[in-house]
Formats: sequence, C-alpha cells, structure tokens
Amino acid sequence: MKIENIELYYLSMPEVLDEADGSQDALIVKVEGAGLVGWGECEASPLTSIANFVCPKSHSAANPVRDSIINQELNNLEDVKKISRKVKLRSLMIAQTPHTFSGIEVAILDLLAKKEQCPIYELLGYKKSTPKLAYASVLFGNTPEETLNIAKKMRQKNFKAVKFGWQNFGLNLNSDKEHLIAAREGLDSDLMLMVDVGAIWGNNINEALKRDNMLTEAKVTWLEEPFYSDAFYEYSELAKQSSLSLAGGESCHSVESAKNLIRYGNVKYIQIDAGIAGGIIAGKEICEFAESMNVQYVNHTFTSHLQLSASLQAYAGSVKSTLSEYPMQLKSLAWDITKNHILKDDNGCITTPLEVGHGMTINEKALVQYNMDVEILINSKKIF
Repeated sequence: MKIENIELYYLSMPEVLDEADGSQDALIVKVEGAGLVGWGECEASPLTSIANFVCPKSHSAANPVRDSIINQELNNLEDVKKISRKVKLRSLMIAQTPHTFSGIEVAILDLLAKKEQCPIYELLGYKKSTPKLAYASVLFGNTPEETLNIAKKMRQKNFKAVKFGWQNFGLNLNSDKEHLIAAREGLDSDLMLMVDVGAIWGNNINEALKRDNMLTEAKVTWLEEPFYSDAFYEYSELAKQSSLSLAGGESCHSVESAKNLIRYGNVKYIQIDAGIAGGIIAGKEICEFAESMNVQYVNHTFTSHLQLSASLQAYAGSVKSTLSEYPMQLKSLAWDITKNHILKDDNGCITTPLEVGHGMTINEKALVQYNMDVEILINSKKIF
C-alpha cells in the first residue's frame, strides 16, 4: 500500500499554564492508506511541528517533512526505515524534524500493523509483551506538606514506585531536603523513589553534588536529568563523584545522541520518548544498545495513553528493562484523546496492549472538543 494522506490535529486546553506538564496540548497525527487509518502523537510545541510539516523548501536539506512521506510505499518495516532515513536527510537542517516525524512514524507503524493484523511490537520482532513495573510520575508539591500528601496518595493507589519531579526542586537546599523527607515519609521505606530535576542545574556539577547526601539518605533509586542531555562530561563526572544512579535521555533527539549519553555519560537508565527521538523503531535500537551496555531502558511519557502505548512498544518484549513511566497528573485533554486506557494490575504492572496496532482507540469527539483552528498562508496561498 501507499501512504495516501496525513492530517494533523492541534489540540489544546483553554489555558496552557507555565508548568512542567506536557499534557496541556497535543499534536495528533492521522495517516491513511488502503482504506486503513493509523494514529500517532507528536511531542511538544504542536504549531512548530505543523510548520515543519508544511514549510516551503529552504534548500536541499530543509524540506517540508510532508514531501518525504506522502505517496511512499508502506508494505513492511524496511519501508518505514527508508521513510525515516529520507526524512532525516531531506529535513536535516530543521531542528523540529525529530519531534514531527516521531509522531508520524507512530501513526505509520499503527497503519502497517493494522494491515498485518498484529500489534506494533510484533512488527519489531518481539514474540510477546512483558509486564513493566509502572512508576507513578508526579510533580513535587508546592510545599513539603503537599509532597507528603501526594506520596501517600500514590501509595494508596498501590504503586510500588513513584517519581517526583520539577516544580521548584533544585533551587534551594533546605526546601529540597524537606521535600525529599516528605516524599520518603509518604512512601514509607519500601517503595522506590526517583527524582527528576529537569536539567535545572544546566551543566553545574557542584549544584548536584550539594544534594548528594540528601538524595542518598532518601534512598533515591535514580537522579534524573541533572544536566542537559548533551552534557556528557558533566554526567560522567557526577557519576564518578556520587554513588547515585543517574538517568536521562528524554530530550535526546536521535539514536546517536542517546547512545552517546550511554557511552560517555555513564547513565544507568536511559529514558527515551517515542515522540521525540525518532519514533518507536529508534527506541528499539536504543533499547538494544542500552542493554548491551548493562543500562536499563525506560520509556518517557507525560502525555496521552496513545503516547504511553507507543512508548511501550519499543521495549515491549524486553525482559531486562522492567520499569515504565506512568503519568498520574494528566490534564483532561490527554486523558480524553483515547477511549481506552492502559491500567496497572494488582502487582502494580502494566503491559503493552495486545490488540492490533498500538491498541488505542482514538476519541474523535476530543479532536473536535479541544481543536485549535490553524491556517498558514504564504502570499495568500493556503499551505495548511
């Protein structure tokens, strides 16, 4: 079959707040071919990706992403890889390209898997889907008391692991310590606690080291994104000077950048977003490399359950990588995008959907409810 049509849907909450919450807007992708439909989701800045999709050619390495995909053959996994290589080559100089194509690739794989009547992970070569321990992904509270209550709530919901992140953590030593004490108290001593600081220290190793003892005392499983994802030296130095396990990778925009973070940053957990790093196939390649280096692969997702399923496909059959991010503070938009959702079992685990494609059913009413009308004109000619 051929890829006949691609549509993009820009969705948004009525108000987008200045907070570390990627579920406030979305760019949903619809790909059509041979009477079938595949769905995907791009990560971050929908309007930027729309422009990347349709922008006029600037030169031979700055083409609209659309032109490398429409009317391409789609009959097997190699065809998807060919499209990926073409997009990367033809739109190389446009920084948003990995974000834009990642969501489209998910939709293309969903379309192909529907044609083959199998889950996406079977297209990748996995024989079955293995359960992953879901860790509740939440933001630190505005106060230690709020953090304590959030921790207690996650424990009551039978999570075995919880990750706290962002907000104002990392700016004040005393406040940071109070939040860590509150989080550990709320989870008790037996639950896993992870901390995500969202690269708040830039490339400053000393700021991370100042918090080494308090993080160790809180029995933190990993410290996530202490630095920018390309700060390989800083990651490596912190790993040498601290007993903490480091995690990172959600902002890696390619297979190569993720591999370099593993090679030179000495992370113990590599966290890849299927909506950023090039898609599901890229995620699987990173997973295989990570596991060959004794690094555990973990998905990254803080948007809809469409994206959660996409992120799981890349390592669905892995028995070495056993943890999964599970966003717990989604805005209504992200929850409403799909009619069905991935729920954890009594053991606190989730499993990649067994249904064909990515297994998620799009709620097309939500595409209308949260729709943002976009029109792009050049010299009065409509290009989107």
